[in-house]
Amino acid sequence: MTKTRSVTSSDDVSIVYDMCGDEPNAVVFVHGWTCNRYHWRDQVQTFSNRYRTIAIDLAGHGESGLGRLKYTMPAFADDVVAVLDQEEISRAVLVGHSMGGMVILHAARILGQRVVGLVGADTFKYLRDDPPTGKQAEQARYIASDYETAIKRIVLNMFTVESPEALKKSISSGMISVPREVAIGAMQGMAEDEPLHDLAAALKMPKMTINAIGRPMDREVAESAGVEVRFVTTGGHFVMNEDPETFNRHLAELLERAF
Repeated sequence: MTKTRSVTSSDDVSIVYDMCGDEPNAVVFVHGWTCNRYHWRDQVQTFSNRYRTIAIDLAGHGESGLGRLKYTMPAFADDVVAVLDQEEISRAVLVGHSMGGMVILHAARILGQRVVGLVGADTFKYLRDDPPTGKQAEQARYIASDYETAIKRIVLNMFTVESPEALKKSISSGMISVPREVAIGAMQGMAEDEPLHDLAAALKMPKMTINAIGRPMDREVAESAGVEVRFVTTGGHFVMNEDPETFNRHLAELLERAF
């Protein structure tokens, strides 16, 4: 049975999350930029019969509260910490999609030995930097100057021609409806974040990223930080939604090792 709960984060923003089960080992799902906890429905359904599953709406997203002064990756990490503290979780694997991958690295640094594994979903692509263009900084400037056009274009570029139309429509409409200050603030937060290679390398636990096939990434750098790289069959950014069978199989393998 799924329970919807809320907790106050470190800056008094209300964080909403769904929890299913009462097992001691928890799998905690963290969505990406302008996304929400419902993007993990296939994973919650699959894994909640064996683990406690927790799917979180980060501040400003989904049903969580607004009013954060700066939507930084460490601030989002505090949202994750607040949830695990409230539920008294002592053993967790954190799973993060896209921006959520950055968030779970920061959260794992805070939580220490309470985190026993990390899984990325189409993330951990440029852990040293974003060398080609400074992508997040460029996109932050773009959406700040022409918000409506920019956010629609950025969101649509996350899909391919093979992406299911119904999935594309449902995810896109949700992302585009996120408040402007949250979308811009979170993109700026990504652009201003520290390079994460050394942080990832210092986290001595099973680490994996499950990425879309054919999208750019620096695989060598990810692997040098101890991140195992796996791929799904789709080129779309929402790997856990477009190919949940392959994604869940890879995730299940890491959960077996971590717990």
